[in-house]
Amino acid sequence: MRLLTCLITLALAISARASSVTPADSNAGQIPNITVWDESNTQKTLWSELNAGGAGPVFVLPVFTHCTMSCPVLASRLVHETAQLAPGKPFRVLIFSFDPGEDAASLRKFRAQEKLPAAWMLVRSTDPEIRRFIDFFHYKVLTQGELMLHTNQIFILNHTLTWRATLINESWSAAELRTWLGRVEVPGVIGWLVMNPERLAFIGLGGMVLSLALILWAMLSRPGRPLRTPPPDA
Repeated sequence: MRLLTCLITLALAISARASSVTPADSNAGQIPNITVWDESNTQKTLWSELNAGGAGPVFVLPVFTHCTMSCPVLASRLVHETAQLAPGKPFRVLIFSFDPGEDAASLRKFRAQEKLPAAWMLVRSTDPEIRRFIDFFHYKVLTQGELMLHTNQIFILNHTLTWRATLINESWSAAELRTWLGRVEVPGVIGWLVMNPERLAFIGLGGMVLSLALILWAMLSRPGRPLRTPPPDA
């Protein structure tokens, strides 16, 4: 019983720990190759922009540059946490504005205000293309006048630009970024296992519970030994 309690505690701890990062669906696919404009007002396709931005996985942060709440907080945290990653491990960062009213000047202002690294990509797009982008990630944006309400998420793509995981809110750390930069690149069944450690823990727990139940059933269903009668007195 003590072993079973420990296993349940471990599984719940793993699940809680993993809640700041969630894997994407296995059939999520590649990010749509929409038309974007950068800070110099140059039109490009998103894939060409990302391919020119280096190698490795991609952190995708949706923002609107006039945001005064979560957008600058997430951008600042991403700057701080990625700065703690070991040098030599390649990754890319895409800041994507979902505000169709953006222009090149507002992108440049946001980069300066948030002190974004020069290698980070910052782009905008048109309303129909923005819709394709946010629909792909199931990203929620509600417009109320000049205010844009949205979820606080950062998406992680692997090197093929396939969506593999999502960072939730601001509860993640540099250590988790380091872990997931590796996980998103693992393919196949092994990739599913490393992307879903909490499910693996519960599968193991289920197997242990089933084994204990079978052992208990076997013990209870075993026929009892007949009592020996004492030999008659001589």
